[in-house]
Amino acid sequence: MKRIIPLVLVVALLATNTIRGTAEESLRFGRFGAVTLYRESPHPSHVILFVSGDGGWNQGVVDMAKSLASLDALVVGIDTTHYLKELAASNERRSYPAADFEALSKYVQKKLDFPRYATPVLIGCSSGATLVYATLVQAPPTTFLGAISLGFCPDLLLKKPLCRGSGLEWRPGPKGKGFSFLPAKALEAPWIAFQGTIDQVCDAAAVQSYVKRVRQGELILLPKVGHGFSVPKNWMPQLKQAFLHLVERHEPARPPQPPEVEDLPLEIVPAQGPESDTLAVIVTGDGGWGVTDRGLSNALASHGIPVVGLNSLHYFWTRRTPEQAARDLERILRRYLDAWKKEKVILIGYSFGADVLPFMANRLPEDLFARVRLVALLGPSQTADFEFHLTDWLGGSRSTDYPVIPEVEKLKGVRLFCFYGEDDEDAICKDLDSKRVKIIPLEGGHRIGRDYEPLAEAILKEVG
Repeated sequence: MKRIIPLVLVVALLATNTIRGTAEESLRFGRFGAVTLYRESPHPSHVILFVSGDGGWNQGVVDMAKSLASLDALVVGIDTTHYLKELAASNERRSYPAADFEALSKYVQKKLDFPRYATPVLIGCSSGATLVYATLVQAPPTTFLGAISLGFCPDLLLKKPLCRGSGLEWRPGPKGKGFSFLPAKALEAPWIAFQGTIDQVCDAAAVQSYVKRVRQGELILLPKVGHGFSVPKNWMPQLKQAFLHLVERHEPARPPQPPEVEDLPLEIVPAQGPESDTLAVIVTGDGGWGVTDRGLSNALASHGIPVVGLNSLHYFWTRRTPEQAARDLERILRRYLDAWKKEKVILIGYSFGADVLPFMANRLPEDLFARVRLVALLGPSQTADFEFHLTDWLGGSRSTDYPVIPEVEKLKGVRLFCFYGEDDEDAICKDLDSKRVKIIPLEGGHRIGRDYEPLAEAILKEVG
């Protein structure tokens, strides 16, 4: 399976003490060093990655974190100064904080035995306000629920640039130092800027003009508030209200799933236009229902093929076996082949999903496997596992890994596709038998661009 980030560091959960009902803990993780955790229950409903300003993790942000923890949230306190020093010291030409923050969120929730993964909200103060904005913009749209910036300026003193990712743009900072991030025109997740009207560091009028040019941007002006946010009564009620509104708008009521599959984390993409006799099942990457999964699903749906997506992040958050995963795939197929009156099946796996899909397909009952017309693997790697582990975000391998190539070789009587990015060194497509597997290179690395129509057309051409 893919590793989000190669981090090999000692991780320790330190002593816990309780202050006014808020448990305070500490652990170490990668570039973040020591992070502090605040929660009022073992498994809160929400997760906040709270990023400090230039003063580091001091008493001012501690009080903010404790107040936010009262909203049924796990708050992860991050020292911006430490993190930025680690970025500067890295060997990377450009940095990708979105991956670091996502890995931290997953690691902490797994460490604390959360029963399922909660997509986090980013909140930052001062320089942290700028960092969370840049992180949100460069991240794939479903990585974070959104971000809140307190005391935002577009400038950040960085030694080297950040990756553009999903659309981050910048120019040189004031006097040529650092970088000034530009308003994001294609931001999909909400960003809320809290700006004091008496802020002497970041001009409120300039910030107001900036936010107007950010798609999904919202400005909350705060009278009698300066850059330090020193009087909580002047802004904390508004911050709590904005946070609750943000998480509520991203947790819409979902239609109930059929009883046969109600326990599975599924995404349904109906067909558009004239329908075919085929349905597709996509097993997602480890980021869940992300850009690639949604994009390919929509492309297939536009050709009349409805899609069922199995969200790997949620499904494999708890331990599964190949046999159990195959039985659950069987449930999905029997339910939707019948409900949608389809005859044929396309099975698609992306990244983590491509690693596990051969094991699932090989264990399907014969009558269902006979209806599978194509198995398409997008960026499979050498090994698969059927549960996320703490080591997934620390680097290294495990004895529980399953070799993928032998399992692909067992797939008989079905057409096989293997797509891979030409710069993806981990993909195994070129190691497969090209006489049995149609191997299709794509431009780029492990993340498969944003043009999904050619992928869909290649798959549909093979199915006929």
